[in-house]
Amino acid sequence: MTQLSRRNVLLGGLTLAAVTASVPRTAAAQPPSSIEASLLGLEQRHNAAIGLFASNLLSDKTAAHRAQDQFALCSVFKGYASARVLQMSQHGELSLEDRMFVDPAQILPNSPVTGPRAGGEMTLAELCQAALQQSDNAAANLLLSRIGGPQAITAFARGIGDRQTRLDRWETELNSAIPGDPRDTSTPEALGGGYRAMLEGDVLAPPQRRLLEDWMRANQTSSMRAGLPPDWTSADKTGSGDYGTTNDVGIAYGPDGERVLLAIMTRSQADDPETENMRPLIGEITALVLPTLLA
Repeated sequence: MTQLSRRNVLLGGLTLAAVTASVPRTAAAQPPSSIEASLLGLEQRHNAAIGLFASNLLSDKTAAHRAQDQFALCSVFKGYASARVLQMSQHGELSLEDRMFVDPAQILPNSPVTGPRAGGEMTLAELCQAALQQSDNAAANLLLSRIGGPQAITAFARGIGDRQTRLDRWETELNSAIPGDPRDTSTPEALGGGYRAMLEGDVLAPPQRRLLEDWMRANQTSSMRAGLPPDWTSADKTGSGDYGTTNDVGIAYGPDGERVLLAIMTRSQADDPETENMRPLIGEITALVLPTLLA
């Protein structure tokens, strides 16, 4: 992870209009100066660096903070890996029903789906679901082995307009998140654009795009949902690693057709690789930013 720049918040096109009734009462809309103070306060209170790129996809209001700083990617790459599998399936290069052997010797920590299936086979569709919905590490490595290794994620990123995301290693080494290490990193703005391209753009044909969204809506590890109103949901992918690295990237969906892109990447400012993750902070950031983008 590169040395983080001085704190800078850019809030484009935001107004002081009242928050709609669908926004949580605890997260009232704030003027840009107040949001800046709130983000800086969160950084101080959590001893964290916060990277944010967010956009109301209906109005193009945006919010950004350290949006072009590099953060460790961690398991957020699994969204790209699954999308690449879907892309290859629509081109006839593979089938989602293709089966892969789950080698017991390759089961890793946090492999809740593949672990019980070790010694048997799983389809590519099952592996994508395991990687996206429970962040299964062995499933992710099996997907990587099928699509061409970590470098295939970097190539896929470039192909969808993401010029920053790079994957260099496999699970679980890629989660080391060493400050200043450029390996396995991205930026909130780049990832936000990539996830928007996958879920909203023409990277995938409509059937594959709907399948990716459905898989991601069933994500069981979401951190941003803690900051969403009760009648909202999200299609998102989390990631966490050393130095308190905690990420969540995806689209939040409201009951009246609202769509808000959120790319949140955080890490501890302490140089301790054993620092606990910051899942609650992701929810706090979501609750802070969402009403402003909807105002």
